[in-house]
Amino acid sequence: MLPRADYHMHSEFSPDARSTMENMGARALAQGLEEIAFTDHLDIHPLDNPSDFYRPDAYFAELARCQKVFAGRLTIRAGIEIGESHRYPERVRPVLGAHRYDFVLGSVHWIGDEMPFGNQYFATHEKHPTFAGYFGEMVEMAASGEFDVVAHLDMPKREGTAVWGPFDPRAYGDEIRQILRRLIDRGKGIEINTSGWRRPNVECCPDPLILAWYHELGGEVLTIGSDAHGPEHVALFRERALDVARAAGLRWLTTFTERRATQHPL
Repeated sequence: MLPRADYHMHSEFSPDARSTMENMGARALAQGLEEIAFTDHLDIHPLDNPSDFYRPDAYFAELARCQKVFAGRLTIRAGIEIGESHRYPERVRPVLGAHRYDFVLGSVHWIGDEMPFGNQYFATHEKHPTFAGYFGEMVEMAASGEFDVVAHLDMPKREGTAVWGPFDPRAYGDEIRQILRRLIDRGKGIEINTSGWRRPNVECCPDPLILAWYHELGGEVLTIGSDAHGPEHVALFRERALDVARAAGLRWLTTFTERRATQHPL
């Protein structure tokens, strides 16, 4: 049976989230989920604010407590979302080596020394250089970063669409296919991040066409995540994501235990 899972969620251990693990878990239960992963942020870029927020010892202590609270009702996986792991491997290895994570998301949040977030950024930057720079960073992360699944592969469109209009992945097809081939060659996966659907005129991340390319190239590792930073977004659009995955030809939904993948037929 296909597990009802959300593999991209944030709690109080992320600087941009506001809810406790227990509250997020309670919402997951109310939404009918069976399995979740708390993928709190490890932000390493020196300009990140604050780049030293992540506290793995406190995270794992609270995770263990919540696993007991929800035992028999909800499986809670130990996850992490690592930003720019390809740039800072010396910071990543000690964190992953010190604790037993089930699941690691890899993210690009920076283009050089700029973050493609907020109205000010998109009002003062052009569309093509932003996407070209973002996918350039993603190519490097796909080749050498430490993660299991890449998060929000075309993330700048979430906010950029309101300023620049719709994102067309065909304009960056060569770069995106290079990312996908590198992921597949390394046995890494992609997620369907449903947060784009929370914004007007924005698709999920990545675009359904990118999901079809991933399938055509032989990709088979897929997770679904709401990117929830508060309880109201937990599991949002999960069923829609499953429909999009099937329409793209994808055959499997993936879950992880101690970074070992289990495939579930879609």
